Amino acid sequence: MLRAILPRMHSKLLIIMLQQLQMMVDSETKLTCLIGHPVSHSISPIIHNASYRSLGLNYIYLAFDVTDLLKAINGLKELGAVGCNVTIPHKEAAYTLMEWLSDSAKQTGAVNTVKFDNGFLGYNTDVSGVLYSLELLGEGHFDRALLLGAGGAARSVLVGIAGRVGKVYVTSRRIERARNILNLGRRMGLDVEAISWEERGKYLVKSDLLINATPLGTLNEGIPVDPKLLEPDCYVLDLVYNPPETRLVREAIERGCRAIGGIPMLIKQASEAERIWFGVNPNEEVMLRAAMNYFGEISEGEGQG
Repeated sequence: MLRAILPRMHSKLLIIMLQQLQMMVDSETKLTCLIGHPVSHSISPIIHNASYRSLGLNYIYLAFDVTDLLKAINGLKELGAVGCNVTIPHKEAAYTLMEWLSDSAKQTGAVNTVKFDNGFLGYNTDVSGVLYSLELLGEGHFDRALLLGAGGAARSVLVGIAGRVGKVYVTSRRIERARNILNLGRRMGLDVEAISWEERGKYLVKSDLLINATPLGTLNEGIPVDPKLLEPDCYVLDLVYNPPETRLVREAIERGCRAIGGIPMLIKQASEAERIWFGVNPNEEVMLRAAMNYFGEISEGEGQG
């Protein structure tokens, strides 16, 4: 399994992972992992393995590029894995495979954390990450929000912003996807409306909160909106964490907006996952330091290249 993922890893990530493996693995090491498609951009192995070392846990965290979710889930359980995280595009499909669901998973209709314990136990720790990120933005209530995306992450956003936003505009490249999550928003007490992807700029200028729950901007590939349309009083939350400061976040700050990227959400949901799997209290500073050290090494390496 390890051989399957190594060729797809960034060289710096591979070096760090190999260093961690030398310190951790023996015949008693237990498996946790990320499954999704793609996963080559993910730094979850970096932050979790750093956390495991700090806690003295004999576990390892890997990432697997998976297209057949059911086979992957069954295979992990058969291998004796403790649990896994689920990312794009499988969060909603994972929900349908679980034998037990947490309240947050039931609310969102999406699962990002699975524990193998007498069946498939499904949780959603993304909601905690959204709530934490909103706290960091420092504003309690918004008049209008523009939510980009309609997948599992967007579902967690709708649950997280419930009671904090007067009106929510939801958009996706396929408007039927945006329409499909309106009922969730209404159940959470939100006034929600689906708009076409092409109209997002028109609604952005009306909004005081922008949340990007799409992959656009990952590895600096693309930007989900025209930043020239951002007003200085708009708050911006970009769930993309690689790079830590996306072009959207950078240009929003330059235009006077308060904006944060996806690293805080990543750390918070990862911390919650470890509590679920192991019953521990992870040191989130250890996770954050591992993430920023990784990105610092990447930047230095690219500068030398």
